[in-house]
Amino acid sequence: MGKLSAITPVLLLACLTGCGDRSTVTTDTGTGTDTAAAPAKAEAAPAAAGEDDNVTARYACQADTGVVVLDNRSARVSLPGGERHTLQHVADSDPQVYAGDSLYFTIQADSAHLSQQDGARELACTKAN
Repeated sequence: MGKLSAITPVLLLACLTGCGDRSTVTTDTGTGTDTAAAPAKAEAAPAAAGEDDNVTARYACQADTGVVVLDNRSARVSLPGGERHTLQHVADSDPQVYAGDSLYFTIQADSAHLSQQDGARELACTKAN
């Protein structure tokens, strides 16, 4: 059972970084049309100076993943590889929910969770501030 609990966060991280929406990119090589999967929309740049001024809450999640809730009713997810995804607040949601491309973040009174849209993979998060 100890091995299983150690492997689970690694599998969740792999799914969070490897699964999700992928758009299709088409290129013409002259011999025909090749199709390749392009990665889901993500921000790779580090936070700009002063960008954290509008952070209302920080959450540390399993698998070295973090979430910050911003005062503009959005949340920003930072994955271990440096990818960043912006999630928008779902109006009138109870519990509080932020959703994006393939991720959603739920804040309840006693817990918070980052999940993929299908709900199959979930990381527990704790408030950091």
